[in-house]
Amino acid sequence: MSTTPKPPSSDAPELPDGRRGNRKIDEAFEEVARLAGSDVPPTNFFQDFLAKVMAGIEAPAGAIWLRTPQGFLQLQCQTNIQSVNLDKHKGGRQSHNELLRQAFQMGKQMLLEPYGTTGIHDGLPAGNPTEYVILIAPVVVENAGKTEVVGLVEVWQEPRWDARAQRLCLNYLVQMAGYASNYVRTQQGRKLAGQEQLWTQLESFAREIHSSLDPTRVSYHVANEGRRLIGCDRLSVATFEGRKCKIEAVSGSDVVEKRSNLIVLMRALVDAVLKWGEKLVYTGAKDESLPPDVLVALDDYLAESNSKLLVVQPLRDERQKDKPGRARSALLMESFETPEQTEPLISRMEVVGRHATTALYNAVELRRIPLGWVWKPIAMVQEGLGGKFKAIMTLVIAAVVGLILAMIFVPYPLSMDANGQLLPLERQKVYSPRPGRILDFTVEPNSSFYPGQQLARMEDFELGNKIKGLAEEVKSLSSYLQQLKAQTSSVKDDTGRYRLESETAKTSGQLEAKSKEMDDLRSINNAETKEPRFFVLRAPEFRTQRATKGPRQWTVLDAEIRDKLNMYVKPSDPIMRLGDTQGPWEAELKVPQKHIGQVLRAYTELGTSKLDVDLLVTSAPTRKFRGVLLRDKLSGEAMPNRDEHNESAPVVMGYVSLDDPSIPEDLRVPPELFVSGVEVHAKVRCGNRAMGYSLFYGLWEFFYEKVVFFF
Repeated sequence: MSTTPKPPSSDAPELPDGRRGNRKIDEAFEEVARLAGSDVPPTNFFQDFLAKVMAGIEAPAGAIWLRTPQGFLQLQCQTNIQSVNLDKHKGGRQSHNELLRQAFQMGKQMLLEPYGTTGIHDGLPAGNPTEYVILIAPVVVENAGKTEVVGLVEVWQEPRWDARAQRLCLNYLVQMAGYASNYVRTQQGRKLAGQEQLWTQLESFAREIHSSLDPTRVSYHVANEGRRLIGCDRLSVATFEGRKCKIEAVSGSDVVEKRSNLIVLMRALVDAVLKWGEKLVYTGAKDESLPPDVLVALDDYLAESNSKLLVVQPLRDERQKDKPGRARSALLMESFETPEQTEPLISRMEVVGRHATTALYNAVELRRIPLGWVWKPIAMVQEGLGGKFKAIMTLVIAAVVGLILAMIFVPYPLSMDANGQLLPLERQKVYSPRPGRILDFTVEPNSSFYPGQQLARMEDFELGNKIKGLAEEVKSLSSYLQQLKAQTSSVKDDTGRYRLESETAKTSGQLEAKSKEMDDLRSINNAETKEPRFFVLRAPEFRTQRATKGPRQWTVLDAEIRDKLNMYVKPSDPIMRLGDTQGPWEAELKVPQKHIGQVLRAYTELGTSKLDVDLLVTSAPTRKFRGVLLRDKLSGEAMPNRDEHNESAPVVMGYVSLDDPSIPEDLRVPPELFVSGVEVHAKVRCGNRAMGYSLFYGLWEFFYEKVVFFF
């Protein structure tokens, strides 16, 4: 990663004349820093950069090597490189090239004494074939988090300087290469930003010109937006239909005045170029090889417009490829000042032309289509009705009357919307028998197990203390009972024996009650024997019976049970949900309160106990399934919709059967979509009503409630 270089300290290398080079080095740093922050072209930057770098340390020669798009090094600029005599010795150029290759691959700075080498690689020696000291510093930039070498800065230095001075010169060169890295990185950012802006403009341009089939509108989009994309002073669009050329649009002009001298001459020029069939490019000098009529038309037009750059590009669509005749449209680009480079303008014009060709061809083709046999009957009806306005009003009234009649007499299915989720038919929530803290879960989300399986381990100090207290009482009563039995056998007096026997019976009853209470407390809470404060939760038994090949298993439906670890829960707090995922499934629907009246009325009017329901499962949104809503599966009570914060109206819970015998096999929800909690959108079929009522029953009920009922 390159960093912004800092000027060296006072330990700058001593120049040959005995003076210290601090001032020259500082000036070089300041000039290169300003140069790196400018927006000069790369060719000018690297030439000036090399000159200033060499001036700072009075190097006799230098060169800048940059990486090409193919990954090779290419000489960008050089100063006095011929004076170092790379070709003085045989193989000197090859040795120097191998040195550059190694420095480029390793991306490290190098300092090589005269005629020094770095070794032989692939049979080629890499070294310095000159009598000068070679200093090389890499130009690196970061790309996608990786450091890449994009070039090398190389200078040749006099060998009479000592090693310390040469090392300081190398540090100076490395810092200067950092400025070059900053310039390259800035140029890359500007280039990417310019490309992104150009693509955005081009995408907007393509969308605009294809948004209409009116030739005039399309032409104005091409002229105005195309001029901004190309960067020229004026862009005009011409179309050719039949035997006439027409100037459809001129950038910057709202209206094209057909009789103006400029437009007349422009039309003549475009007509001559379309007849010729080739692109005309005028850059300030006349081409005498042009056809005579094109040359005459060009002279006449230039006398009127004074354009310094003029390009007429015929636009021939691919659909005209094998057809004779002229192109359907053309672009005329003009610049009134001589541009520095004409190639970029012409290239951008070609891009704009490729996009405009199809749009203009489609618009002109539509205008050329004769549709008289379609519009004549309509025109006759329009005249018979008394004009365009009356014809339109008659059609509107007929359409409204037809629509009203359809709304009244055409039957249409009435469907009530509801949302819900898929759930196993057999499911239970697991609660703790007493308050406690969850220590661990012995099952995982989506795991399956049999009833009685341990689910979680919990802790309750109150339970432990209570069981321990009962154990102490049982132990104390047992000891006391043993003492009473021993005393009873030794007492000979009847009164004393009777008293002891009564006490023994009482103590035995208390012992039995305490033992039962302790055992019941352990059994109910599944408390551990050694540490009664710990107790476990076990999977419950199934409430219903169904025929299966093997024992039925519960499956954990919750995905985040681990979030409840170390949580203190009450007996009313559900810990997890279990479901029989291998058994039948159903859809739990929340029917809005405003729809439940239509659903209940459908049961009565259709004389049935079940209604068909169309289901859309969000995990398969392109398929529609069928379910059945039984009357006895519809709740008789409305409750708040607690799961949807945006829905304030109460809902009525209903459970849709997915395996009813009346459901066709191809409309049943497949087992692979049975995932608990998957959202379902449903439409409950409530029979046929008038189309207007079925489509706008909500509006009608609102009107009746707020207006009719109010009066």
